Amino acid sequence: MKIDDLRHLIDLHFDKEEYSDALESCVAMAAEHAPEMTFDDIFKKGLCHFKLDEDAEAVGCFNKALEKEPGNVMALANKGACLFNMGRIEDAFKVFNQAIKLNPNVFPPWYYIGLYYTRIFSETGDLKAMEKLVNAFRQVVTMASDIGGFPIHDPIKGIDYRIETFLLVHSDIGEMSIDELTAI
Repeated sequence: MKIDDLRHLIDLHFDKEEYSDALESCVAMAAEHAPEMTFDDIFKKGLCHFKLDEDAEAVGCFNKALEKEPGNVMALANKGACLFNMGRIEDAFKVFNQAIKLNPNVFPPWYYIGLYYTRIFSETGDLKAMEKLVNAFRQVVTMASDIGGFPIHDPIKGIDYRIETFLLVHSDIGEMSIDELTAI
């Protein structure tokens, strides 16, 4: 099959959230047209793996995509998310820091940083972790106002809120610098 036909098929499946079928077409593309594959082709394959909870495979794809475009913030953010899901928190933070240094206005790294500090606060009660999680979610809402309705768990109140409500409840927490937020 021609590479453009495979790209079209991948997009059709991906848009219908048929990630297994999209991945199958990605594998066919790699088998038949590996030298012609672009950053977007490899990135889409990584996204298919990510959507199928195949984080290790997704990291491999994002690494290959980053070989073609080393400064691609979305590839870094997705790689970091996979590392985070795999429990490789320090590695994830390194990748998130790379992405944030390239473009601090991309929200996925901030979202995962917020999740990390939510867990740390829940486990330890460390108030610095609470400050960091509030500030990370402030970054998320600043960049992606449509995500404000996304539910998160308030580890202090034990209630699920929309991010916007969570931030209102904790509006007394002061702002922190990016360097403070991205240090484990």
